[in-house]
Amino acid sequence: MLSIFVEASCNRYERDECVYCHVYEPLTSLPKSDWHITPQQAQIMADKIIKVEVLNQLAQQEINLTGGEATFNPFIVDIFKIFQTVSPNVCLHTNLDINSEISPRWQRLLAIMELKGRIDITLYPVAWEKQQKPLLRKILKIQNKLLINIVFESLVDLKNQIQLLVEFFEEGDTLEILTLLKDYHGRIADLVEHQPDCEEAVYTKKMEDIGTFSQSADFVFGINLLPSFKMDDRGRRALTSNPFPKSNYLLECVAARGSIDIMTVQQNGALTPCCDVGNLKCLPTFGNLLQDAPESLMAQFEVSRRKIASGIAKNRHNLENQRAGEWVEEGIPPYCT
Repeated sequence: MLSIFVEASCNRYERDECVYCHVYEPLTSLPKSDWHITPQQAQIMADKIIKVEVLNQLAQQEINLTGGEATFNPFIVDIFKIFQTVSPNVCLHTNLDINSEISPRWQRLLAIMELKGRIDITLYPVAWEKQQKPLLRKILKIQNKLLINIVFESLVDLKNQIQLLVEFFEEGDTLEILTLLKDYHGRIADLVEHQPDCEEAVYTKKMEDIGTFSQSADFVFGINLLPSFKMDDRGRRALTSNPFPKSNYLLECVAARGSIDIMTVQQNGALTPCCDVGNLKCLPTFGNLLQDAPESLMAQFEVSRRKIASGIAKNRHNLENQRAGEWVEEGIPPYCT
């Protein structure tokens, strides 16, 4: 998948609600004039994606337009059309925190759904009842696919958010979705009751055989659970995730093994070989989609992959020798393995 950050602004940042947001810090240095990518920039990206085999393969899987809050970009419909010329699978991620159906942001979402684009959301409990829930009902009358992200700061938080979804889908004829959600809720409720302070390994074991998607004859539903991370004052992730404070949260780097499943295109065109947007502080660069020629991008891919592989090997050595947390000269975060 290609994840493209099309907008820096977000109404939830302004309310200071996303304390551990992994997106905000890398985008704060952008001048306001660069908060939106333009159709012209999108066209430059699209032209190069087609010419760079690795990027084109990822784009055919899916192009995800995100941010910030993608609906704040006034050009988002035109940008969506441009990326549709690259891939038939283009979606847009939104917080769906929209006050009114006459909002330009909602009208942009309607236009994108008319173009057969999928709208995905992150659930925000503080916005759920008033903003998200009524608009989600309308979305589900138009599209037959949905992915919901849940960012959770504790197991109790996760259980409560899944309960919101259970109650929402109980209102309709959605047996397959409810079966999946109730399975999630039951497992998390059991952990909350018996092991509320469990380490990540216990949580992972509990959830290892559960499905991510539910499919009926005419609807596909997906759920994605994302533990939040504490951040230091420089915007870097802590070595432990907030829900599992007793266990290091180690990230497996597929780029080091020669496989890139997700490539993020940051607001300034910089390429990062994961779903993060920069605050992991991984130093090997994969080029810039706005500035570099396709040939330069392809050459940089292999150079950076080898550098990552070297750093990952040193990280593993440090973990085995009680030196976890040390940064290696390749600039690979110490929790990437």
